[in-house]
This record gives sequence, C-alpha cells and structure tokens, in this order.
Amino acid sequence: MPEVRRVQKFGKSTLMISLPAEWAKTIGLKPGDVIGIEPLEDGSLRIASLELMSRKKERSVEIHLQEEGNENLLVRSLYGLYLLGCDKIVVKSFGGFLSSNYLKSIRSIVKNFIGAEIVEHTHESVTIHILIDPSKYSALLLIERMVNIIKLMIQHIANSILSKQLNIVEEVIELEGELDRLYGLAVRQLVLSQNDKNIVKHLGIRPSLVTEYRSIVKSLEDIGDSLAQIASILSEVNDGIISKISPHKDVFKECIDTLSLIIDRVLKVLENPELYLANSVLNLTNEFNTHLSKYKLIIFKSLGLDESYVVVRDVIDKLNIVSKKLEDIAEIVFDISIERSGTEIDLRKTQY
Repeated sequence: MPEVRRVQKFGKSTLMISLPAEWAKTIGLKPGDVIGIEPLEDGSLRIASLELMSRKKERSVEIHLQEEGNENLLVRSLYGLYLLGCDKIVVKSFGGFLSSNYLKSIRSIVKNFIGAEIVEHTHESVTIHILIDPSKYSALLLIERMVNIIKLMIQHIANSILSKQLNIVEEVIELEGELDRLYGLAVRQLVLSQNDKNIVKHLGIRPSLVTEYRSIVKSLEDIGDSLAQIASILSEVNDGIISKISPHKDVFKECIDTLSLIIDRVLKVLENPELYLANSVLNLTNEFNTHLSKYKLIIFKSLGLDESYVVVRDVIDKLNIVSKKLEDIAEIVFDISIERSGTEIDLRKTQY
C-alpha cells in the first residue's frame, strides 16, 4: 500500500509534499541536491536523482558455441538479441577458435543491423556493440521510410512490366534488404520502449499502442517480402512470356495505380489517424481484392492455362497478399483512430 502524504501550501501558489525519509536515505539524497521530476502519461510523477534518470544500464549477453555447430541457430539468436534491445553481444567458442563458417555468419548478420559494429575480434570470440541512440529514431519516421521504400519497390515492378525491361526488378531485391534493416530497428525501438518509458516520448506514439505499431511494421515487412517474390518471378520470365503478357499491360497498370493510391492513403492515415480516412483504405483494399480476382479471370480467358498465365496468376496472388497486409494495417489504424476519438465519435462527416 502506498504511503499517504498531505499536500501543503508553500507561499502564494506553490504546493509541496515531504519525501519519504527511508527513500531519501537509500539513494543518498541530501539537502541541496537536485532531483528530476517527470510527468508520466497516466498522470503520475516519476521522481529520481538526475544521475539515475540519465543512467542507461547496458544489457550484455554472451553466446557460447562449440567448435562446430548450427550457424542458422547462431544467426537467429543474434537477430533476436538485436530486436530485444541488447547493447553488447559476445560470441565465444569453447572449442579453441571460431570457425570460418561462424565468422561468415556473424559478419553477414551484423551488416543487417543498423547501428551494430564488431568492436573486438580474437581467435575465440567476437564482441558486437549496438551503438544506437534510441532518442534519434521516431517510430513514425521509421514507418514512413518503410512505406516509401515499398512505394519505390512497386514503381520498379510496374516499370519492369510496362517497359519490358525485367532487369529493373533486381533493384527490388536490394530495396527489400533495406526494408528488413529498417524493420529490425523499428521493432528494437518498440521493444525498448516497453522496458524504458523514457524512450516512448521519442517514438511519437502512445505507450498503450506499442503492440499495434509493432503489428504495423510486421505487415510492412511482409509486404516487402511479397514484392521481392514478385521480382523473383519476373526475373525468370523469358521474352516469349513477356510478349504474351504485353497486351494486358493496361490491366497491370490499373493494378499498380490502385495499389499506389492505397499506399499513399495508408501513409497519410499513419501520420494522422483519422476514422474516415482509415475506413476509405479498408474499402479500397476490399475493392482491389475483388478487381484482382476479375483480372485473373480475364487473363485466363485470354491466355488459357499456359506458362504465361501461371506467371500472371502468381504475380496477382502476391498482390493479393500485399493488399491483405495493407488491409490489416488499415484495420489497426482504424482502431487507433477510435481510441484517439475519446468519449465522442462523430460519424456525421462526409465520407472521405
């Protein structure tokens, strides 16, 4: 049960309470010392010494390896520690030295971590530091960057089909790697905010919505995976298939234009959650899915069940996944809009 203190008036307008003597003694607080007072979102106050408020405890983890082992498990462990906010990771071999396979895996995964560096390397251990200032990365800014990369991936796919220059899709694969790096950093930021309330104010979102925003960045990462899969499909297409598909390029253009519109509205509603705009995105994704089914049928009637149709079908199926993930994002943002509406929800506005 909390201690109860009576608020007293000091001077004309200042209110004051005494601090618990036992607490002051425990932290070594003396008359004249300066403390920090931080208002929290729930209306409470956090009181601590300035040193304690500014101190960040480094989280360090050691991974112990045998001389030969499972490189995939090592990579997954390193990735998990990065996402969970670990600051220092030491990989040690208990077989005398780190094998070349281990070292290749470590170097490869560290390249995918924004802010990570190998700071020490001996024949039996590697030390990785994640040197990131969480206050420098807003969650909303990271999400915006992820959405813009997705828009660029879509544009490259559209250009490759419409111009018949399929080598353009190679850039989509590169962009997917950058998207994965941003996804990792975004998840790390959101996880850290759950353990350190000071980080939340730099994220630009409410603490109660951290889980929702983590679902959003996961959906964006899944969208990038599907677009990269489309790029892989197109990279293996020969000139004969392209010639058969070309008469239907207007259908692809309409798909891409609609998808680009949905992406633009998703970005807009992420920046400013608004009920009607979120609802319009949901309606658009539903319409888009219906159109994709019609497009697939139209092209099937034209091409028949041959190799070119299989390519078109696979691309449309991946676009269906993209659309579904955008619908998931719109549903989350719709819920966020409801939460932000407070005690009144005005449904008298004109539809967006």
